[in-house]
Amino acid sequence: MKNGSVISIPLLIFGLCSLGVPVLAGEVAESLPLADIKECLGQPGDDECLDRIFREALKTKSTAELLKRIQQYQDSDPALRLSCHPVVHAIGRETFRLKGNVHDSFAACDQTCHSGCYHGAVERFLRGDGPQPAHAGHVSQGELTRKAATACDAKAPLRIYFQCLHGLGHAFMYFTRYQLDRSLTICDDLPDDWSRESCYGGVFMENVFSSTPSRRKISPSDYHYPCSRVDAKYRGACYLMQTWRMEEMGLSTERLFDECAKAGSFEIPCVQSIGRDLSNAVRSGASRKVAEKCERGQGESRLACIRGVVYALIDHTWDSSYALPFCAALRGEDIAYCNKASGDYLAMFVEK
Repeated sequence: MKNGSVISIPLLIFGLCSLGVPVLAGEVAESLPLADIKECLGQPGDDECLDRIFREALKTKSTAELLKRIQQYQDSDPALRLSCHPVVHAIGRETFRLKGNVHDSFAACDQTCHSGCYHGAVERFLRGDGPQPAHAGHVSQGELTRKAATACDAKAPLRIYFQCLHGLGHAFMYFTRYQLDRSLTICDDLPDDWSRESCYGGVFMENVFSSTPSRRKISPSDYHYPCSRVDAKYRGACYLMQTWRMEEMGLSTERLFDECAKAGSFEIPCVQSIGRDLSNAVRSGASRKVAEKCERGQGESRLACIRGVVYALIDHTWDSSYALPFCAALRGEDIAYCNKASGDYLAMFVEK
């Protein structure tokens, strides 16, 4: 992204259903208790706690079965819905431990909960199986760069290639012990703008969504931090995640539009982030209410909000099953714009 113009990057928000094999819900629930998962979340060393749960579960269940069960849990539990991304990261880490390579791990994963399984697999690829907390800070930037160069298959379908690049951003934050600037600098070593932007998004997503709040580089009072502090070349990717943090600080949709207007040349990616955050309500059947919120934007801001909604909805399912009903809830020319944005996004990221 340069001067607020948005390079097309998947928004990675809240995947819907696992595409895996049918599963007996009660049987998997018995081997994967929700209470145990929630007990891990927020604890010191929560990564290790979650890894132990899924390492045991994968002795008798497939990755697809576990992802489907997590999807069922988050569909019925709002608290888990907000935290399911780090949970499925753990499934990805443990899947890589079993499969031993990124290709086979990605074949086992799907887009559930922000596509976190893919990201966790890349994270484990970089981590290895050593003692994690002690090992992380001693990996040099050169080592990370060399390993990252072989992690992602540029010949894979674009949506899968993106998940790998984005997962690198998450992993770099882990290895730098959440040094935001250093993680972004490692992303800079990737070969092209699109790859770098994909990686930047993983860095900023990890900063916003980390399950351990003390790790995050955030401000208690500045709605635009860290986007206002990082170099301009990173700000577009930062603002594509920032409104989740603004909402966490208590801002309404109306005030989110106001704050995005203060982002200057990065207003459009900021507003697209509003749309992404609103997309969850569409899945709950509130398409018209979400449409009304996007319609509060004017001109390009309104269109950016619409794009944010439909891109995120397509990322849930890798089809238009949620996006098209949302488009139908809009009014006037916005309906045609929404349908075209959905079709273009599908053609670029899903059908390739």
